[in-house]
Amino acid sequence: MPAVETQIADSQTADIPLLAAQAAIWYAQALDPASPVYNTGDAVEITGPLDEDRFEQALRQTVDEAQALSAVVVTGPDGTPRQRLRPGRSWPLHHLDLRAAADPAAEAEAWMRADLARPADLAEGPLFTHALIRLTGDRRLWYRRIHHLAVDAYALTLLGDRVAALYAARATGAEPAPSPFAGLAEAAAEEAAYRGSAEYEADRAHWSARMAGAG
Repeated sequence: MPAVETQIADSQTADIPLLAAQAAIWYAQALDPASPVYNTGDAVEITGPLDEDRFEQALRQTVDEAQALSAVVVTGPDGTPRQRLRPGRSWPLHHLDLRAAADPAAEAEAWMRADLARPADLAEGPLFTHALIRLTGDRRLWYRRIHHLAVDAYALTLLGDRVAALYAARATGAEPAPSPFAGLAEAAAEEAAYRGSAEYEADRAHWSARMAGAG
């Protein structure tokens, strides 16, 4: 196997250190594993015609591209948490048709709130739920719940933009742009390089002085 292919394969099979922000979330969640407090969720309103099969294809490709969504957290003998990629796992896209409900919007909200209240199993995964909820003939909600270990607000925006771009490409026959998502191993290496740099030491000194006496 060529060296480049070996590096790619290793990045998909080797455990990866948690980023500093992820570690803080993991340790906080470990204090109360049954808490859903670190679930993030939103509902994107889609109006007008929608090819649901094409949407699902775009969504599944996006999930495959974003490594953080396929990761779970494992602990070694020393108790240190690390990320392990589990790409290609089966997961459901929930389809709810609420057009016949007395109050479709209220029923959709109740379903989404119930899902948001479910704690995520960080060791088993998946760390997300996706649902396509039809309220009227031309109005749908794309609901997504993703644990904060895997995403922040900026990442949610990137995921939404990628699904839209892939859907448009499939609709027009255009070639989609390359995936915008960095690999987890790449992100961990970048953070490690920063923490070992003079820039990190300068930043640390600045904020230590700035926060001296605070609290």
